[in-house]
Amino acid sequence: MQKGRRIFLIDDDEIFLMISTVNLKTVCSDVEILTATNGQEGLLQLNSAQPNVILLDVNMPVMGGWEFLEKLSDVGIGVNLDFPIYITTSSVDPEDKRRAQLHPLVKGFIEKPLTAEKIREMEIC
Repeated sequence: MQKGRRIFLIDDDEIFLMISTVNLKTVCSDVEILTATNGQEGLLQLNSAQPNVILLDVNMPVMGGWEFLEKLSDVGIGVNLDFPIYITTSSVDPEDKRRAQLHPLVKGFIEKPLTAEKIREMEIC
């Protein structure tokens, strides 16, 4: 893994953020974990965060994952989108999975919890 790798977790569930951070640091040595608790916060931090990957929840207050992706897709947002985005959700709605599979910015759909095995399968570190 390259030094200085940054993983950006955008999720409103503090327990998920805590457990995922531990699992990511266990699997991915020398990784920096950045967090935001909703899509709006994520957009505001995105330029300074310069992530190598985003793990994005779907259902969040203020701005959910789908709206976050819509804003990223807007022309002229001025963000380098040269990183994979994975939906990480506890949603059981098949429509969410379908939307993730069809969305051009989304690389994968991961059901919570974010285990070490799932992290390895994503090959993000």
